[in-house]
Amino acid sequence: MNWNFIDQPAARQWVEAMCLMLMHSLWQGLVAAILAGMILLTTRKSRPAFRYNLLAGLMLLFVAGTVLTFNLTLRGSHDAPAVTTGLAREWVNQAIFQHPASPVVAATDANWIALITGFFSAHAQMIVTVWFLVFALKSLQAASGLLYLHRITRSVSAPGMQWVVRFYELAGRMQVNQEIELRESAQIAVPMVIGFLKPVVLVPLGMLANLPAAQVEAILLHELAHIRRRDYLVNLVQIFCENVFFFNPAVLWISKLIREEREHCCDDLAIGVMQNKTSFVHALVSFQEYNQSRPTFEMAFSQKRNHLLDRIKRIINNNNKPLDAMEKLFVTFSLAAAITLSAATAPEKPAIPRAVFKQPESRMAELKTPEAQKIAAIQEPDTLPRKKRTDMAIHSANVRGAREGISTYNVTRNGRQYEIVKRNGKMVSLWVDDQEIAEGDYSKYQSEIDEIMEEIKVQHELAEKQRAEAEEMRKLADVQRREAEKQREAANEIRKLAEVQRRDADKQREQAHVMRLEAEKHREQAARIRVEAAKQREHADEMRLQAEKHRQLAEEQRKQADGMRKEAEKEREAYVKKQEGVIEELIKGGIVKSRDDVSFKLADDELIVNGEKQPAELHQRLKSKYLGDDAGGKTEMYYNFNGRSGYSRSR
Repeated sequence: MNWNFIDQPAARQWVEAMCLMLMHSLWQGLVAAILAGMILLTTRKSRPAFRYNLLAGLMLLFVAGTVLTFNLTLRGSHDAPAVTTGLAREWVNQAIFQHPASPVVAATDANWIALITGFFSAHAQMIVTVWFLVFALKSLQAASGLLYLHRITRSVSAPGMQWVVRFYELAGRMQVNQEIELRESAQIAVPMVIGFLKPVVLVPLGMLANLPAAQVEAILLHELAHIRRRDYLVNLVQIFCENVFFFNPAVLWISKLIREEREHCCDDLAIGVMQNKTSFVHALVSFQEYNQSRPTFEMAFSQKRNHLLDRIKRIINNNNKPLDAMEKLFVTFSLAAAITLSAATAPEKPAIPRAVFKQPESRMAELKTPEAQKIAAIQEPDTLPRKKRTDMAIHSANVRGAREGISTYNVTRNGRQYEIVKRNGKMVSLWVDDQEIAEGDYSKYQSEIDEIMEEIKVQHELAEKQRAEAEEMRKLADVQRREAEKQREAANEIRKLAEVQRRDADKQREQAHVMRLEAEKHREQAARIRVEAAKQREHADEMRLQAEKHRQLAEEQRKQADGMRKEAEKEREAYVKKQEGVIEELIKGGIVKSRDDVSFKLADDELIVNGEKQPAELHQRLKSKYLGDDAGGKTEMYYNFNGRSGYSRSR
């Protein structure tokens, strides 16, 4: 082995151990992928936090295995310092990883595992150098990304005071006790959390004003859940692992699964605080529509549309996402490769080693066929929400035409009959089992009545299901369209092959004729799929028209929010004017020298300037001029007082 770059024996041993560790991480990744597939298949009904912990533990176990592999390889190199030839190094590697009892036989037989190990040992310097260059490039990209996020935090704006107060209330409900901040930025498209010791929640500029308050709170709760779970630090460790094992598809896949389950965990925490799945789902859908209305970010958001749909389906159905076709194919390939390596490294080779691989390969072929994918699509779980209900029958629920505003509900629930009469949303009459209930006793039945009204409300939310169905139909149409293209390409390949075979002997022409007939069948099937896809597209277009109506309604709501924001801006300008007036009064009175070193608190009962309480005469004069007379409440004005600036009024 030629070592031109590293001449020290210890350095050569470290480089060779590093190279062999990278090589062995490939089959270790296959084992990890098989275990990840088993976790996903056996935890379909489990909580996302449980799946997240299992996948994170699997990733940690993989990293620990690679570290152990490196230590064993390095120890084997130190145990045989006099061995310097390539064959002897194969001895050491085989003794550690493959056949501890017979390394000489393994090297003498020159089996394929020894050849691979010898190749990696002989070219360790070049392999590790290439790996390090790619690792350094990816690390530089990650560092530049972190630097960019750090620069973003320097050009942000503070939201309105009402949202700051609400943000800290939500943080308290989420049990986030560390120091956090809420900021707006025009340089981002989606909300995000930056920082670990002092996290900052960044939201796109205008989102707080253009979305309903309940939906904004749902999004903020999701980001606060990331802070509570310390996901920012975990994500940095995860990025480092991805950079080290950038060549290992199993590590990249498991890392992607961890990120998906992390989002599901935060969704559940946010829903647990809100106690309302419907509002959270509406927040996800509305934020998607809000981003679609902004052309700059449309491309970035469309790449996450399928993941957003999977999140909504999981929340509604209480069922985790199954393995898709590509993931099943990858797990099957990993299992076949692991069986192959186990058979190849066994002390005695089996009599018919190829039989071990036939069944997985046939299974992979089945997964690639369009028929199998269509069956898998049909077997997907129903996307409509299923909710456990009590024994309840609604006999009637109407609004009387003669007496406008009065609604009557006749309901049988748990063996009891209720007649509820409401006027403009307020209950004016209650009968239980044909007995009238006095108005003062309504509270005794309030819990039952609330549950009854909640069940009735579900009937009005069925329209939301149509939007989910439209997304499913559009997705199915896209899948069928792609399948039709694949079928057409397959038919073209078969036709080209038939043209070549026609030039050969009669036997080859007969085979070409059979293949042409098969191609015609594929074309007919592709034509049928195209017709079905066209129908699905028409239905999807109808559903998109309905979605457009909902977006117009959202636009009207945003206009109302703009009016409210303008009123808030007027109030803020009035406060700034009063604040400047107080500072001018203090400067003229000689109490402070300049506005650069002033802090004050002007309240109904006292005036404190730079930490000193001022005379009552000055206090009364500034109070009557800038606070006004409000005997029914308490009004206070702050400026740089204990780090606060603002205006508050309470009753």
